[in-house]
Amino acid sequence: MLENIVQDRIGHEQYGLFAALNALAFLFIVIVDLGINQFVTKKFASETQIRSELYSTYFSFKFALAGFYPFFMIGIGYLLGYTHQEILLLFLISLSYCALQLIMYLRAKFQASQLFTIDSIASIADKTILIVLSFVVLGMGITLHNYVDARLLAAVIALIIVAVPAIKIYSPNAFKFNWNYVTWKSIVKQTYPFAFITVLFSVHDKIDQVMIERMLGDHASGLYAGAYRWLDAFMMFLWIVLPMFFARFAFYKNTNQDMSKVLTMAQIVSAVPMIFVSCFVWFYGEKLFFLLGNSTSLEIAEMTLCLKILFTAVFIHAYFACLGTLLSATGGEFYINRMLIFSILLNVVLNIVLLPLMGIAGAAVATACSTLFISVSYLVYILKKGEVHIDFSVYVRLSISTLVTVLSFYICSISEVNWLLATIISGGILLGTAFVFNFHKAIHKL
Repeated sequence: MLENIVQDRIGHEQYGLFAALNALAFLFIVIVDLGINQFVTKKFASETQIRSELYSTYFSFKFALAGFYPFFMIGIGYLLGYTHQEILLLFLISLSYCALQLIMYLRAKFQASQLFTIDSIASIADKTILIVLSFVVLGMGITLHNYVDARLLAAVIALIIVAVPAIKIYSPNAFKFNWNYVTWKSIVKQTYPFAFITVLFSVHDKIDQVMIERMLGDHASGLYAGAYRWLDAFMMFLWIVLPMFFARFAFYKNTNQDMSKVLTMAQIVSAVPMIFVSCFVWFYGEKLFFLLGNSTSLEIAEMTLCLKILFTAVFIHAYFACLGTLLSATGGEFYINRMLIFSILLNVVLNIVLLPLMGIAGAAVATACSTLFISVSYLVYILKKGEVHIDFSVYVRLSISTLVTVLSFYICSISEVNWLLATIISGGILLGTAFVFNFHKAIHKL
């Protein structure tokens, strides 16, 4: 919600520039990460007796990467033709990512030590501070520059806050700079698989925003960011739910019957809420832009069209994202990586072709097509391997539930029923259909 207010105050063009620079910085975040966070979490959890000098070596390597990354981004900015002022913004955004990455490194020890209360506080520290600072700059008169400054300040303050308990847990010696090239090289060899996954997902998620800004300009980038924000927001449901199934898939890896039951549960839990959200957006997507009061009717229409196409991708994820989680948990990482590469290439090619023809809607079409490609590839691979039985009757019942929900929204729409009442009615019908199809029993069996 706050991001909508910020975009409304600073304008689509300025926010579009920020969104593109932020996406560009995120594309290269692997430089400051290199999979180290995941690696050290696993290592700290499995090896409780680690020498403090080894802690120091890990931290030193992470800190060196964080020192290199912002200056690397300056070079990327110059190569892409950004102005000096834009490169300064890119540098500040990159610095904030450095602070956030160091926070994630410190959290690795919290997680490995099972200190989840401290870890949960650390996970929201920067966001909480940013909310407060955003309201401050909104009151002062927000601009793109002071908003970027507020993001950097929030990250730095959060890093200081998280560092206090981290020093006590790690011991101060763990934060001495220790230049050990041989060990650093060894770390890279062990972490590169994690780094490769990070690269692919970063490119897959953020390449659209960068290409739009470079090909269509800041204003178009801002409009796309306004629409894509809602995809990110609702997809958080899947990113919260699916990791819970990751452990279950891994646990039942060698028991096909139980694995199939878990998959059925994952299909239902993932799909039903996202079906409802997708149907709502297809019929009343413009209602989500209520905070962008300074936008013209043409801008709202363009963002709404883009949003509705993007939620085709959300709908596809609702059906098939659980298959990607299944593959990740059962040894299919290399296949996922290969398919991600093809999906990224497809996305880039479609953007090059469609952006000049369709504007930001072309990027949404590219996202939907690449999502469909990778989702079908998951399905084909699982069917080919034959290690897990996929109950296609679940997909049939979910599809019927979708059609009933779409029909309900459509009837309410042509009958000019108030959109809020239509949403309640259609949600109730979807819930009733789910009970008729005994989705709740499929869940309770587990």
